[in-house]
Amino acid sequence: MKKGSSGNRKRPPRQPQAPASRYPTRDNVYSLQQERQRRQQQEAQRARQQQRYQQYGRQMEVQPAPKKKNRRRKNSNMIMPLIVFAIIAIYLAGQMINLASKRNDINVETVAYGTIDTPEIYTGLILRDEYVVTSTRAGQPFYQYSQGDYVPKGAVVCTVKNTDTTDRLEAELTQIDKDILKSQKTRTDLSAFSEDIARLEDNVSRTVDAYAGRSMKNGLSYMYTMKSQVESFMDQRNQIWLTENVESLSQLTEEKNIYEEQLAKSMSSLTASEAGVLCLSYDGLEEKYNPEMAADITKKEIGNAKTEYISKAKNVAKGDTLFKIVESNNWYIVAYLPNTVTATWQQDHYVMLNAMTEEENFQLRSLIESMEVGEKETKVVLSCYAHMEQFIEDRTVSFSLESEIVEGLKIPNDAIVEKSLIRIPRTCLTESMGSEGVLLVKGEKTQFMDLPIVTSDDEAVYIEPDEAGLKVGDIVLQGTGESATQYTVSELKPHAGVYVANSSVANFVVIEILEQNQEYAIVGTGSIVGLQPFDTIVSDAKNIEEGQSIY
Repeated sequence: MKKGSSGNRKRPPRQPQAPASRYPTRDNVYSLQQERQRRQQQEAQRARQQQRYQQYGRQMEVQPAPKKKNRRRKNSNMIMPLIVFAIIAIYLAGQMINLASKRNDINVETVAYGTIDTPEIYTGLILRDEYVVTSTRAGQPFYQYSQGDYVPKGAVVCTVKNTDTTDRLEAELTQIDKDILKSQKTRTDLSAFSEDIARLEDNVSRTVDAYAGRSMKNGLSYMYTMKSQVESFMDQRNQIWLTENVESLSQLTEEKNIYEEQLAKSMSSLTASEAGVLCLSYDGLEEKYNPEMAADITKKEIGNAKTEYISKAKNVAKGDTLFKIVESNNWYIVAYLPNTVTATWQQDHYVMLNAMTEEENFQLRSLIESMEVGEKETKVVLSCYAHMEQFIEDRTVSFSLESEIVEGLKIPNDAIVEKSLIRIPRTCLTESMGSEGVLLVKGEKTQFMDLPIVTSDDEAVYIEPDEAGLKVGDIVLQGTGESATQYTVSELKPHAGVYVANSSVANFVVIEILEQNQEYAIVGTGSIVGLQPFDTIVSDAKNIEEGQSIY
């Protein structure tokens, strides 16, 4: 076969199966050994895997499984802390909301030193120079003055009319006056009072001119002033015309006189016999309680008067009181005061009174007119010159004097509560291992019970029923040794106190009230278990309970 022909191409080596009787070639022997070593290695590896599989189970069979399990374990480890944190956050939020709601209802404040003024209130009887005027007929009263006005002597204060007849007569008189004025204005003959009339009319013109140029920006009060002045001048002019005796007006004048006589019979005019201040109330004691009767007034008479008020619109009967006139601004007070108050007073000296009405208080500089010292009280007569109008309707007056100023721990009255505490005699107390308590009797045995003492005095200690475990009806030993007897707990005693919240928990503490007014109380200090300066107290005790948390 020629070179390069297809018959000379090399073919892949084959591994012919040699006959059993023939030995293999050298190259084949070498390849066989490599294959045998490879197979032995594979068998050894399978044996090792089989041994591990038997020892660890399927964990060695699937390799990715341990990684997935570790991931799930890590996730579970993260979820549990988140759940715990969420629970804690919700609890804290609820506590903060609860705390905020409680703080709105419970107010606290720090105790500090302060003072209060506690005046003692006294009552006095008022005396005045005054008189009342009664009606002389039945009818409708018409007043020319108002309450508190000054009335000159002889002035008509009130007119009582029988309106059934006076209305007609007054209408007739009004028409006659108009006719007279009309006739007077059209007269051609010279009036005897022409100069006076001309002067009054000139005054009217001047008044109108004086107010005509004023601006209306500042109000219209000046208009009323002008109107009042013009009306006054015109009334004076008309009065001259109405009273002038003129022959041409004789018939009208005669008719007017007839109607005025008839009107006078149907009405009564009440005048002031003495000048003074008008008062439209009375108590019927005006004549009895005058300054001259001060020496005869007793303590029982003070405060028994009853004031009656007069109505302007109500018809009166004959004898009814129409008004009262107070003649002087000088008025008097009769009072009975403790001897301790008046010990330093002297007659003809001045004292300051704080007099009170329902609307306002007034300071009265009062002169001591007289003093009558008794066993415990002194009868004092005082005179005042101011504020008579403010007390013109009163027969009694409440007043106070300069009072002592008390100093101590100042607390609001709303912080004070009262509790009933169990009273334990000191003879029942005993000590055990440094603690003070009582021996509680239980059948034939005794048991030591420690007592949380709230307060004490020289004869006993006091505990709260709920705190000590000791209650009313329990039996304790009283005394020591063979002389000891059984004492039944039965006595409760009320104590005033406050809730102290220094440790955020309200605890009841007994206080000693030295002085008290309408808003505050002064509390004593010195007790170890009592209220101390800078303590925090609940300022409104109605919103707190024993042991309640404040913060």
